[in-house]
Amino acid sequence: MNKLKTISLSIVTSLLLGNLLYAQDTQTLDVDSVTVTANKMEEDIKDVPQSITVMTDVEIEERGIKDVSDLIKYIPNLISTSAINFRGLNSSTFTNASPMVIYVDGIPYSHRWAFNKTISNILRVEVLRGPQGTIYGKDSMGGVINIVTKEPSNTVEGSVSAEYGTDNYGETAFDISAPVIDNKLFFGLNGVYSQSDGSATNHYPGQKEDANEKENYLANIQLKYNPTEDLSIKFNASKESDTKYGEEGGIVPFGSDINSYERDDFKDVSYDEDTYSENKSDAQALHMDYDFKDLRFSSLTTHKKTEINQYYDYDHSDDSSYDGLSYFMEMESKNIAQEFRLSNNGDGLRWVTGIYYENQKDDIIVATRLSDTDSDAISEIKSDTLAAFGQVVIPFLEDYEITLGGRYQRIKKDIDAKNYYLPAGTTGDPRYTLDEDNTWDAFLPKIALSYKINNDLNSYFSVTKGYLAGGYNYAASSGTVKQNKFDAQESINYELGIRGDLLDNHLYLSAAVFYMDIKDLHVYSHDEATGVTHTSNAAEAYSQGIELELRYTINDNWRIDGSFGLIEAKYDEYTNASGTDLKNNKIERTPSHTANLGVSYSNDNGIYGRFDIKNQGKMYFNDTNTYQESSYTTADIKIGYLFDGWDIYAYANNIIDESYLTAANNMMTGTVLTYGEGRFLGIGATYRF
Repeated sequence: MNKLKTISLSIVTSLLLGNLLYAQDTQTLDVDSVTVTANKMEEDIKDVPQSITVMTDVEIEERGIKDVSDLIKYIPNLISTSAINFRGLNSSTFTNASPMVIYVDGIPYSHRWAFNKTISNILRVEVLRGPQGTIYGKDSMGGVINIVTKEPSNTVEGSVSAEYGTDNYGETAFDISAPVIDNKLFFGLNGVYSQSDGSATNHYPGQKEDANEKENYLANIQLKYNPTEDLSIKFNASKESDTKYGEEGGIVPFGSDINSYERDDFKDVSYDEDTYSENKSDAQALHMDYDFKDLRFSSLTTHKKTEINQYYDYDHSDDSSYDGLSYFMEMESKNIAQEFRLSNNGDGLRWVTGIYYENQKDDIIVATRLSDTDSDAISEIKSDTLAAFGQVVIPFLEDYEITLGGRYQRIKKDIDAKNYYLPAGTTGDPRYTLDEDNTWDAFLPKIALSYKINNDLNSYFSVTKGYLAGGYNYAASSGTVKQNKFDAQESINYELGIRGDLLDNHLYLSAAVFYMDIKDLHVYSHDEATGVTHTSNAAEAYSQGIELELRYTINDNWRIDGSFGLIEAKYDEYTNASGTDLKNNKIERTPSHTANLGVSYSNDNGIYGRFDIKNQGKMYFNDTNTYQESSYTTADIKIGYLFDGWDIYAYANNIIDESYLTAANNMMTGTVLTYGEGRFLGIGATYRF
């Protein structure tokens, strides 16, 4: 079967590359300069002294990107499985923080479940790789995914679209923007709704038959008001819900050879308890800019409420030995933040400075139900952040620039946690309490030196500090405060890179070499014998590798683009809760490499197409490196036709139906295996006006 898949993939690749080589038109298509706001000031992408990937709305649509997890597939050394991993950095379980913070028009989505966030009405996406604490603050230790949406204007415009595909998948989307008062007041409205029956069937009576059904929606509204030429006021509000039932996989007995199973082995399941996850968010942002003659003052106020509800049949079966065994987690997070910024409008010396305040409150319930016993961990966590930051870019000696930045931040966290173990339906005193607070202070410096090789090519070397404040085990059921508290996670990131245009602007190239020295890495482990979850810090670890991105324009019709990331991420010093020395073990959920190669075609007659091959290297799922997935390859294709405002298209993802693991986690009754999606076929239509 694997040989047949390889042959099929080779045939498709040969046909496409054959057409590519015989393309007749050899005209030059220059790569335009792209303006980004990575450093919270407008800059040409070539001048930004750090690893950055930018995708425009056209590229996002061409690739069929619908959410952040789709976007991640094109970024070197960045993957999303059950959470995000970047350059060896995983999500921090008990701070609920992702190593990559997502910003949508300034609204932060930093929790570890945000990687599957739906995106809509996109102008561009900027993926900043490496620590971004100097400008973006507390949680951006790995980087930032900065999503900028389209703003309404004096032109009435919009679109409507629909898709249908495998497993009764359906999606509808729309957007419209228009002026209310020309040159003064504008509005925009857009939304997305999608659902899928999924591929698995639950045969347990009384439970949902479509075992892994999915449903999500996103609605956005924008208002923009320009009372004067110098003042701009923008208000954004969004509401989103993402619900997924079941698992893309199932459970196997402890000690099984996990690589002997495939996705299709779990198309028929029997959950006797509700099994689903629901992620809801409600966010608003008020952004005001005032331009003085040489300065710009900005104010950004954001509010966000997030609700996470996860319910699982703990044994993932109808085994009578575990009747009533279920697990659930409910979290409500409320966040309000205010940032004031001042920057200059110059082209030479460029600077930005500001202050930031954030208040966050998390209410979390983690519970396990077994027969007639309830085990509940109930916690309230309050966090206050206050920071001052600044960054300046200083040109010197004509072709050089030095970037100096720093951020001082103070984060205070307060936890009030109680753990109960009682007969079902009864009340009583907690068996364990944790009531503590702590303050984490940090200074996050950045220095970068860039050298302009010529007008089209720039090089840089940077040193930045990454930081993620510590916290507490909010599900603690025993132990001292010291045993349930973990310290801040820190890193020093060294990076050498080059970016720009070559070959008369036919080739865009971005390449970087990095080394990250990591201290006090946040880790946790689950004791299967006692059911107790331990949290701690791995003393030392490191991550090193290379990242390459390119885009080669052959002519007006054909283009090749690709990315490649190679990484080695290991523990230097770490003994886990079981007493196992894990020195030199590879950091879990970090693939040895990631690669993507895409070929796109477009013609003035309206015909277009794209073909992508993606490959991911060997990856371990646990810190002991006993569960793994070998290297695997998937391929996607999309073809379409543009005419009179219409876009009619068809696409196929994972053409060869590759079965590959994305997670393997030990639970109380076995090992839960999670798989990536199988072959998916879809058709769609969009009308723009």
